[in-house]
Amino acid sequence: MNHPPRVALFADTFHEINGAANFLRRLTSFAKDNGHPLLCIRSGCETKVTDDGSVQYLDLKRNRASIPLDGDLKYDPLLWRKRSLVKRTLKEFGADVIHLTGLNDISQFGFIHAHFMKIPAVATWHTNTHEYAAERLLSLGNWLPCSVRSKIGTAIERTTMFGLMKLYFLAQMQLAPNQDLVEEIGRMTKRPSFLLRRGVDIDMLSPAKRTRMTDDKEFVLGFVGRLRAEKNVRALVRLDSALQAAGVTNYRFLIVGEGDERPFLEKNLSKADFTGEIRGEAVAEAFANMDLFVFPSLTDAFANVVLEAMSSGVPAIAFAVGGPKFLIDDNTSGFIAETESDLAGRIAEIIRMHEGMQPMRTAARQFAVENSWKAIFEKTYGYYEVCAGYDKKVRA
Repeated sequence: MNHPPRVALFADTFHEINGAANFLRRLTSFAKDNGHPLLCIRSGCETKVTDDGSVQYLDLKRNRASIPLDGDLKYDPLLWRKRSLVKRTLKEFGADVIHLTGLNDISQFGFIHAHFMKIPAVATWHTNTHEYAAERLLSLGNWLPCSVRSKIGTAIERTTMFGLMKLYFLAQMQLAPNQDLVEEIGRMTKRPSFLLRRGVDIDMLSPAKRTRMTDDKEFVLGFVGRLRAEKNVRALVRLDSALQAAGVTNYRFLIVGEGDERPFLEKNLSKADFTGEIRGEAVAEAFANMDLFVFPSLTDAFANVVLEAMSSGVPAIAFAVGGPKFLIDDNTSGFIAETESDLAGRIAEIIRMHEGMQPMRTAARQFAVENSWKAIFEKTYGYYEVCAGYDKKVRA
């Protein structure tokens, strides 16, 4: 293909504060900056078509009866009444490839039109929906015995994943943010599946944004993200208790984000500052002012915030599951913990010996520099070109 493919992006999330929305906003900016023709179909305050350079937006207004999903993200079962508008706009644009970003109402349009209009489609995996579903439902049954919760959780995950893959099969190419998911999705869909990591803004998220006074000797344990059950944020309270029991007190938490778990955290963390939802320079400053980024989630496919912390020169500690284990070089750019007791023990040791953290801060920053958004999106367009040549029968 001698020209960049014409891409129709069906963005399930765009305006919200989450990793997927950040990825999609930056993707459209990349297309505009490079003059690549792109149609972005997304939710909006009113239904309209607008142009911004080489990027065209089709905003679809959701009905008031839309179902809340997560924060500001909603699902509108009545959005199908706009199907003819989507089809007409897509046909006028003349897409070479369709990019699907999830399973919500917007991407459902994309799956249907890609199938019936015979346009090759690439689907990107942004959220471990099967694990989120299990965590959300199990959070309502904390009273159940652990063995029963484990069996129920496994059943929910398997059933949800099976259903997801039936829909993802409709896309001719799959892109996932870590190698474990690449292999699992490829195995279940029998479609070509490739690795596509997320990028980071190394200019905005920088160690230079640190504003803490030099005489501030308290060790700052940071967390950035949704304060929800699926993020396993209650593990921070258990970490706090373990540190106190070990006689480690020279620390405080810096918690950035909102969610229904915030009241519990405010009540049970011994020393913590809560910023709520913040953006831009405020987030960059918060990241840079941390000494260690603590990521307790067990369900993240990539964990953008870990890479963002590393870009800010902040080593991260996470569990050996999901995306973070592919980002952190244990004992070099951060730490990988096997269990919650291991997490608490390592953090206690880090707080006691934090004077030797500078080499690790440097290594974390260097890894982030090697994963800029420009490199990620150039790779994305390479996948678009390959997918544009696929037909509906392509198999792995």
